[in-house]
Amino acid sequence: MGSAKLDGQVQSEWRWLIAAYLFLAGVGGGAYMAGVIADLTGGAEWMLVSKIGVFLGVPCVLIGTFFLLADLGTPTHAWRVWMKPGTSWIARGTIIIVIFMILAAIHTAFWIWPFAGPLEANESARHFIGVFGSIFAFLTVIYTGLLLGYSQPIALWRTALLPVLFFVSAVSTGLMAIMIIAQSMGVAVAQLDVMENIDAVILIFELFVLIVYLYNAYRTLESRPSAQRILRGPVASYFWLGVVMCGLAIPLILELLGRHGAILTIGALLGLFGGLCLRFTILVGGIFTPITASGFVFARVHRPKDPMPAMGKLPPC
Repeated sequence: MGSAKLDGQVQSEWRWLIAAYLFLAGVGGGAYMAGVIADLTGGAEWMLVSKIGVFLGVPCVLIGTFFLLADLGTPTHAWRVWMKPGTSWIARGTIIIVIFMILAAIHTAFWIWPFAGPLEANESARHFIGVFGSIFAFLTVIYTGLLLGYSQPIALWRTALLPVLFFVSAVSTGLMAIMIIAQSMGVAVAQLDVMENIDAVILIFELFVLIVYLYNAYRTLESRPSAQRILRGPVASYFWLGVVMCGLAIPLILELLGRHGAILTIGALLGLFGGLCLRFTILVGGIFTPITASGFVFARVHRPKDPMPAMGKLPPC
């Protein structure tokens, strides 16, 4: 059976709009967590970096939800996402995102008029909200990977490595977004160097996770067509140029060189673009998983007028 070629149907419903939502949710959650860590461990000199990270949380996730609503097609049906949180990851994710945005908005209020002053001075309360908000920022980031695994019969998505990959990418892109803004606001070069070094380590780890993720996908019979589609199929250009070159290789080299100014901005922007391409590649690389049973291979196919997947029988292995 190992030599059989399993050609399933490529999923075509979730594309750039969903990729943009996944990307922005990751940037917002990753930037918020980085901002909280800077506040907890960095002291007063890291306060501006912390504010930038926390401030990015709500707008990034909120804009991402607009892409999600646009993909929905009928925004008036959006209320249905709250239904069945016990069995639906979409419902659970909606609850997680709403709680995160509420906590991030409260946290942001500690630093803006008219709440700034007494609230900003209350460090214990700020740290408490930051830690609590980071928990939901973390859940916001990994939930997107869990959502893919539970919502579609696609073997490429049904792996515990996908939430890990999305989390690492979210932290990296969140840091890149912070660095772009921090540099424009005059943050010290020493702090930029620290963030670049941290992000370089994260990029190396992200590359490792991506290699393991695709290696496991390729060696598994059900997900091999998806891996082939990404590595040397129609999605290969997005993967090699968008993810590997723009998202990982170039930003990593520039960060290791420790350059600032336009070089830092270009590297971070390329890294953000690569984070978007990563989500898009994972989405459009997905092929509906064939099922093997009793020496036969069954592939899911969709008929134009049939709302439910039908089963098409392929030759035995």
